[in-house]
Amino acid sequence: MRILPALAASFFLAAGFTLNPAGARGEAGLTAAPILNRPVGARSSGMGRAFTAVPGDAESVMYNPAGLAFATGLKAHVSYMNGFGGGAYGFAAVPVKAGNFVLTPAFLYYNSGTMRLNLSDGTSGDVTAELDTVSMLSAACKPLPDLAVGATLKRTAMELAETASASGLHFDFGALYAPTKSLSLGAAALNNGGAVKFEEKGDPAPATLRAGFSYKVVINPPNLLDRSADISYFDIVIASDWSRVVKEKGYFQSGLEMNMKMPNSLFLSLRAGYLFNRPEEGFTFGFGLKSGRWDFGFGFEAAKKLDSRRPVSLSYEF
Repeated sequence: MRILPALAASFFLAAGFTLNPAGARGEAGLTAAPILNRPVGARSSGMGRAFTAVPGDAESVMYNPAGLAFATGLKAHVSYMNGFGGGAYGFAAVPVKAGNFVLTPAFLYYNSGTMRLNLSDGTSGDVTAELDTVSMLSAACKPLPDLAVGATLKRTAMELAETASASGLHFDFGALYAPTKSLSLGAAALNNGGAVKFEEKGDPAPATLRAGFSYKVVINPPNLLDRSADISYFDIVIASDWSRVVKEKGYFQSGLEMNMKMPNSLFLSLRAGYLFNRPEEGFTFGFGLKSGRWDFGFGFEAAKKLDSRRPVSLSYEF
C-alpha cells in the first residue's frame, strides 16, 4: 500500500481552495452556555465545521439533527477534545435506526479543570472551576426519500466553582434535502429556548442559524491521480456553511474530505478546512482510518494565540 506524493500533493492543493486571506474583527460573545456551540467531533472539525449538510454522521447532532435520518444502522460514537487552559470536552452519541426513524441519545460535557477557592467565610480548597453538561435526544426521519427533518431536545446544566449553578431546556430543528446522490442542502436552527439563569439574572442561549451544502464527487478510475496507486475507490466531499449566533456576526466555513479505499478494505480519509474571518481561528486539518466496524478520526484546529485544539473520535458500527 502506497500513498504516493501525487496523492498527497493533490490533497493540499485542494485544501488551498478553502483559503481566504481577508480578516475581520469578531464581536465579543453576548450569550450564555457557549458549550452549546462547541462541536467536538474529529470529522466535522477537520472539515472546518462545515457540516450542516453532511448526511448520516453521529456528529450531525451538533450541526443539523436532520442529517441523522441518513444513518444506516446502530453506531456508537465517542469524541474527546482538549480545551483552552487545561480544560477538556467529551461527546458521545448513539444513532439507532428504528424503521423510518433514527433516535439518537447524546451527551456533551466540558470540564475546565480545578481552581483554588478562597471565600470570605473562610471556606477554601480546590474545586472544579466550571462543569457544563448537555443531555440530548434527537429524532429524525425522512418523510420523502430525498428529504429529512429532525429535532433535538437539550437539557443544559452549568456549575461554576461548585457554588453557583444554572440549567435550561433548549431545542434544535433542521432539514436536509438531497436531490441527488452527490448534492445535499441543509439548514438548522439551534439552541432555541429560554435564557440561562444564575440566580435572578440570565443571558440568552446562543441561538444559532446554520445553512450549507455538501457535494460528493466520485473519482473514476479511483487511481486517476497515480495509475500505480493501489486504490479501489476514491471520492471527494466538498462542504461549505454559513452560521450566525444571535447578537453576533455571521461567518462562513468551508472544508473538504478525500476518502480512499486501500488494500485490505482499509478506508483512509484526509480532511482540511478553513474558518473565515475568525480573530483567533483559521485552518483545520484531520484524517480518518476505518477498518471493518471501527472508525478512528483525528482533527487539528490551529489557533493564532490560544492553544490549538485536537479532537479525537472513535466509532463502532454494530
